[in-house]
Amino acid sequence: MPQSIQLRISGMTCGACVRRVEDALRSVTGVADAGVQLMSESAIVATGGAAVSKDALVQAVRAIGYDAEVMSGADTAIPGADESAHRERQRRDRQALIQAIGLVLPILAVDHFRHVLWSHNTGSQTAAILLELVLLLMLAFSPAGAPILVGGLRALFFRTPNMDLLITMGFSVATLSSVYGAFIARDEAFVHVHAAAMILGLVCVGRYLETRARGRAASAMKALARHAPRTALVKRDGQVVSTRVEDIAIDDIIVVPVHNAIPADGVIVEGGAAVDEALMTGEPFPVNRTQGDTVLGGTLVVEGQISFRVTATGAQAAVGRIAQLVARAQGSKTKMQRTADRVAAVFTPIVIAAATITFVGWLSLYGRDSMAAAARAAIAVLVVACPCALGLATPVVISVASSMAALRGILVRDAGMLEAMAGIDLVIWDKTGTLTSGKHSVHWIKPLASYNEAQLLALAAAAEQFSTHPIARAIETRARRDSMDLAIPSAFNIVLGGGVTARVEEHDLVIGSLAFLEGQGIADARIVVKHGTDAGPRDTLVGVAVDGMMAGLISLSDATRPSSAQAVKTLKSLGIESELLTGDVADVAGVVAAEVGIKRVSAACSPADKVARIAKARQEGRRVAMVGDGVNDAAALAAADVGIAFGSGTDVASVAAGINLIGSAPGAVPDAVKLSRASLRLIRENLFWAFAYNVIMIPFAAMGRLPPSLAAGAMMLSSLTVVLNALRLGRLWRKQSRTTQRPEANRTEPRVEAQ
Repeated sequence: MPQSIQLRISGMTCGACVRRVEDALRSVTGVADAGVQLMSESAIVATGGAAVSKDALVQAVRAIGYDAEVMSGADTAIPGADESAHRERQRRDRQALIQAIGLVLPILAVDHFRHVLWSHNTGSQTAAILLELVLLLMLAFSPAGAPILVGGLRALFFRTPNMDLLITMGFSVATLSSVYGAFIARDEAFVHVHAAAMILGLVCVGRYLETRARGRAASAMKALARHAPRTALVKRDGQVVSTRVEDIAIDDIIVVPVHNAIPADGVIVEGGAAVDEALMTGEPFPVNRTQGDTVLGGTLVVEGQISFRVTATGAQAAVGRIAQLVARAQGSKTKMQRTADRVAAVFTPIVIAAATITFVGWLSLYGRDSMAAAARAAIAVLVVACPCALGLATPVVISVASSMAALRGILVRDAGMLEAMAGIDLVIWDKTGTLTSGKHSVHWIKPLASYNEAQLLALAAAAEQFSTHPIARAIETRARRDSMDLAIPSAFNIVLGGGVTARVEEHDLVIGSLAFLEGQGIADARIVVKHGTDAGPRDTLVGVAVDGMMAGLISLSDATRPSSAQAVKTLKSLGIESELLTGDVADVAGVVAAEVGIKRVSAACSPADKVARIAKARQEGRRVAMVGDGVNDAAALAAADVGIAFGSGTDVASVAAGINLIGSAPGAVPDAVKLSRASLRLIRENLFWAFAYNVIMIPFAAMGRLPPSLAAGAMMLSSLTVVLNALRLGRLWRKQSRTTQRPEANRTEPRVEAQ
């Protein structure tokens, strides 16, 4: 069975590192794919069903110079939300920054004042430079400089050029040049101790600021984690004891008092409560949960008290699976990011070549007397051209976007979907469960032949009880409400888009749309419709046939969601057309379409009809998003450029679509469009500035117009710029939301096409 394995990776500094770690993981036997995320320093490895050795994965990463460890179940429950790990990184970076400042400032002071504080004779100046070198050596071996230099040497040893290698080369050349100038050539033009110190010092400043910014980017995951309590009250041996959430086991009985968060998924066995499920379903008001109902971890008891039996914990619980989806999206890549990664992977050797050419070029043009200036220019090229900004440009935006979207009930399963969503110009809606509430209720029952209402309902409910379709749920709910005992079918089959066939109590049943019944050989299905003349335009008719003969009709109705019309209107303001495809009859489809403002409608569509319509639209050059409930519309969701599935907190992780919407708000669809467009804009801006920075700065450095110390500062600022630019996403998203609030367009009657 395919599975995913999560690893914590350390030692990565740029996009080139990400690409090499991914290649190493993919080379392990049995690995189908691997996604590495620089922001959270983690990897998700997907297996193709074959057994994959976790030790082999760790060894593959270590073999190329990085470190790895397999995350435990507790770690993977809320990936990216490990605040203790992040705090530890921040603590290390802060200590490194303090030590760097404490050593760099004396070096700069000695370098600046040595002609004032020391005599001008050669011996005194050499002694001053020696003091600078001693301080520089302390910096190199301190927690501030050692990780960077070790990373560079490790990259050289494993032949995996990265950002640390460039910094190490720049630092080494500056230091060796200084030693040569102070003790061999006796020429201060070769002395660049202050530059070497500034390179390490500014890298420490940049990494500390980046760590803080990354912490802000991971705020959504932390918000998810905060909803999960750390302790729980467990009934054991007749006593209620407090225990850590990590120690909860399946089938444990948990007691949750009022104003406490529910620590795991489960089924209520005692009591009742009003539960705030906004985090999982988007439902703004608390819902009543009683014995037998399912509760989700991370939701909050706002009134009452419950005891529930645990059915899922940690990564297997709903909140854990949501966090897994977000983490997987953050580890995936857009087309632009894949291109940037390929560029970053070859960028380091190109920079080393550029630095060498600079050094040789200076000597060729200006002779051996220019050696000091040539070394200074080469150092500047090495430092200023670090591809760290290029490596961060896209991942930081994807990380921020997917986290923010999760808090709005939009789960992006793949970064490519976020990219594709920005270009959508046609949204095709399913009706039931998307534009409408999907909560059908039985309106009336019209039996035929020798059956009465109760017999017809009991047979239909028995056949439908194992179907998840909203109509099936409504029929079963009505039967349960009437206290009927439902027989178990001896045979059962679901026909997507049509209905069900079953054998119940020695009777062959066919239940579904009239077209479906006709397709099953029930010849008099259409004739029976005349008996339903009291059906309104919103009624959905379900035919029930017993042993090949029509036995009656069941009418159901389904209300349109209040926010559906606003969602369609907002999409229109974004330049996106909406279309309705439904398996329901034309009358019902037309009424719903008119209520929400959709002009083009196709009724009585089978799943194959929906796929065909999407294929045709794509052939016409349209970029299509399909919105459905993720079960009957699975084929259409897969056929579209972007599949958007509505799902509850319990099944959201299993729906096959690029984007999952938690809860039942159609307005999340235009929200996803706005987010994707804002994200794509920021990615383009980041990539532009990352490339432009190198294009502008490298020539300046090569011409000697950029001292190495300033080159280090510019390199730090470039990385910080892309991170801070990504954090503008929330403001940009809100701005787009305001600009799309336009007056409602004139509504016209929809054109309904029956299939």
